[in-house]
Amino acid sequence: MIDNVCLKIPRKGCEGIIDQLKDKWRRDINTYSGHIQNMGVFINLDSVIIHGSLAKYFKGENIVELTFQQVREAIKKLENEIGICLESAIIKMIECGMSVITKEQPAEYMKLFGYPARYTRHEYATIAGVETVTYSTQTGAYQFSMYNKILEVQRKKKQSIPAIFNGVNILRLEYKIVRRRGIKAKFKRDLTAYDLLDPVIYRELQNIFIEAYQAIPKFGWQCNIENQEKVTPKMFNELLAEQYRQTFPKKYMHLLKVLKESGALTDKNLERIRAANRAREKKYQSTEKNPLITELDDLVMNMTQWNAENDT
Repeated sequence: MIDNVCLKIPRKGCEGIIDQLKDKWRRDINTYSGHIQNMGVFINLDSVIIHGSLAKYFKGENIVELTFQQVREAIKKLENEIGICLESAIIKMIECGMSVITKEQPAEYMKLFGYPARYTRHEYATIAGVETVTYSTQTGAYQFSMYNKILEVQRKKKQSIPAIFNGVNILRLEYKIVRRRGIKAKFKRDLTAYDLLDPVIYRELQNIFIEAYQAIPKFGWQCNIENQEKVTPKMFNELLAEQYRQTFPKKYMHLLKVLKESGALTDKNLERIRAANRAREKKYQSTEKNPLITELDDLVMNMTQWNAENDT
């Protein structure tokens, strides 16, 4: 699952990496930039920064995620190529990704992802539908993204699509800890490149990915009520409100936004509405989720379980 990383290494004793750079550009007397394969390298007076996709570096594409053993091999390969031991290389950013083969187009799944309390939702859509959905915290330390992987590969043209994926739909899911302080908040310390070789840390990163995925509410639930219950006018209004919220989430959120900005809806009443939403969702949702979300949940959990059983 580990894909993009950003590593920081003290420059002292690492001068040899300068000669290994491709597309080398000397910005000033102390600053260089360039590449080692797909990995970007930036060198300043004090440090060496290496960033990029370990999967692309190791095997040329990141549709198929690296196994735990392949992460180990990728780190060792990078060490050999740059001539620097990465044991003390501090991880400034790390991304865990998963490519899921879906029955329907990725847009059909992305539009069912809702609005979690701690994240801001950003959506990029074209006339063809939703192409990317990104969630980010207010601090910017954590992100969760999903997008149409086939479209991304076709547009960037920087990697080929493995033959096994020709003609299929691929939804890419990625969880990113963007900042070093975000990593320290999760693990209570810095992580180094060699920590990625620790199965305990690897498992924890998998768990964090799953927790982030599950924390995002999913729309498309079918409002339901047991036949033996007597539906009162109050219950009918609640069912109607929940059905509208699940079926038209964007219109619902836009209505709240307009009322809030006009001053017609106070912060206190907005929180009461959100609390009522949560209560209705628990009370009236059926045991059956939207079929697409059920499919996606099963795929994500099965792939994670398979990785856990086979990686380490």
